[in-house]
Amino acid sequence: MNIAANPKKSLGRVHQEEPCSIRSIFQRDRDRIIHSKSFRKLQNKSQVFFSTTNDIFRTRLTHTIEVSQIARTIANELGLNIDLCETVALAHDLGHPPFGHTGEERLNGLMREIGGFDHNFQTLKVVTILERQYYNFYGLNLCFESLDGIVKHNGPISDQNKIIPVFWDENISLGDRKRVHLNLFPSLEAQVASLSDDIAYCAHDIADGYEAGILSLVKLKSSPFFGELLVLDQPLGGSASLSVAHGCRKLIRHLVNDLICHSRLNIKNFQKNTANINMSNLINFSPETGKKVVELKKYLFKNLYRSKEINCMRRQAEEVVDALFKYFFNGFDSIPVSFLENKYYSRFKTTRQRKLNLVGDFIASMTDKEALEMYDKIRIKSK
Repeated sequence: MNIAANPKKSLGRVHQEEPCSIRSIFQRDRDRIIHSKSFRKLQNKSQVFFSTTNDIFRTRLTHTIEVSQIARTIANELGLNIDLCETVALAHDLGHPPFGHTGEERLNGLMREIGGFDHNFQTLKVVTILERQYYNFYGLNLCFESLDGIVKHNGPISDQNKIIPVFWDENISLGDRKRVHLNLFPSLEAQVASLSDDIAYCAHDIADGYEAGILSLVKLKSSPFFGELLVLDQPLGGSASLSVAHGCRKLIRHLVNDLICHSRLNIKNFQKNTANINMSNLINFSPETGKKVVELKKYLFKNLYRSKEINCMRRQAEEVVDALFKYFFNGFDSIPVSFLENKYYSRFKTTRQRKLNLVGDFIASMTDKEALEMYDKIRIKSK
């Protein structure tokens, strides 16, 4: 049984287009993402550290490329559609604001009265209404399967989330037959992309944390899971940084192999019981490895993401986002015309709702560099 998503059976796009003679519909979606402005901007958006801090630290762009590489490897081994998997992986962080999750948390608080801010939902907005590359439509006009994978790559949407279903029905609906089932799991390709994200950031955030001097070799040796893989005595010698790099490679290799083996077993067992493999949660680590990943994430949260060094950066980021939001909300005519003229904002019933959405979307589109430069200009004006 072929378990891969089939581009020839795609449900199509909201706006019909002539098919490409040399690329499948999934390949075209992947290419549209790579050529988008939002994708290029990821090079100057934070992963863990401000993108302006050090050229060696990962940014959202390099992280995204690493996620895509891991996802391709896993998809290939499992016999899934590599192009769709890569499309979801490359798109998964397009909605991230400047300063990573700190920027996201601050925008969520500032926009709470209209439902808050979530970078996954923002990614959906980017590819459907905010990107402007074509005369005939807003967004990138990605196919149904790509959109479904993007919005649900972290799993089903909770019934408590009222924003995404409304947005989907108003902007993306392809008719009742093609509506996204938000309460079900996405394609196996999207599930692979999601866990490839976990694999990439667990390993590479460790590497960057070590390079920044926050995670010492002693700390890492006592860390859950990664400490088991860290070999301090290399046969040919070498620096401590080589030990960490070697440990990160071992971590990625272990997680990828475990995910492939356990997911393959899940798929095999599932096929025995039903012919419908769609929308089932089958891509997973083994229970033992899954528990270790959870413990490693807890360790990173406490020792890296909430370290005093990162907390200092977080406070600065919060101050910048707060200042930008206040400035543009009180004078939103300063927002570029490309945002102000977008027909999406005309549907809001009140001026306040329109302004909150406009300001949130505009700030989310900024890079770290753009946000910091605008903040400096605001401070100079206020003096």
